Amino acid sequence: MPPRRSTKQSSGLTQPTLSFQTRRPTRGSAKSAAKKAASPPVARRTSSSVSSAEPVTPAEAVVDLTSNKEPERPDLHPNSKQWDGLYKAAKQEMGGLPPIHAGPEVTKVHHILRVFDLTSKYGPCAGMTRLERWNRAKKWGLNPPEGIKDILETKQGEDDVSFRDPVSRDWV
Repeated sequence: MPPRRSTKQSSGLTQPTLSFQTRRPTRGSAKSAAKKAASPPVARRTSSSVSSAEPVTPAEAVVDLTSNKEPERPDLHPNSKQWDGLYKAAKQEMGGLPPIHAGPEVTKVHHILRVFDLTSKYGPCAGMTRLERWNRAKKWGLNPPEGIKDILETKQGEDDVSFRDPVSRDWV
C-alpha cells in the first residue's frame, strides 16, 4: 500500500522541482557560429615591434625548431666525491650496514637511489620513474633530497634504466 500524502506542510521546507529541459540556441547565435566556421584562422605575429593585428604570410609562419634545443645534460660520474654526502646519509638511513646484494657494478649512486626507493616517507614508487616520484614528493611538500634530482637529471639518469627506474620495477 502506498504511503499517504499529508495535507499539512511540515516546517516550511519543500524540495524544489528539478528541470531537465535543455535550452535551445537562438537563431542569432547559430548564424554567428556559421560565420566563425566559414572564415579561415589567421596567424598573428608575436613580435613586439609589429602590431599583433597584422596577418602573417606563410613564409613568416615557418618555425625554426633547431633554435629550441634542449640544454646539454651533464654526465654522471657514479663514484665521484660529489655524492659522498648523500652516500653517507644513505648509509646512516640503513643503520650503517653495508648494502645487501652489492656487487662490483653497484656504485655509490646506485646505493643512494636504492635507499631513496625504499624510503616510504616520499610516497609509493610503483608504476613511475624515480624522477616522477621525486617531483611528486616535492609537490606534496615531502622535501626529497635535491641531490637525488641532480642524479636523475643527468644523461645516464634519464637514459639508463638502472638509474631511471626504481628497484621495484621488476617486482610489480
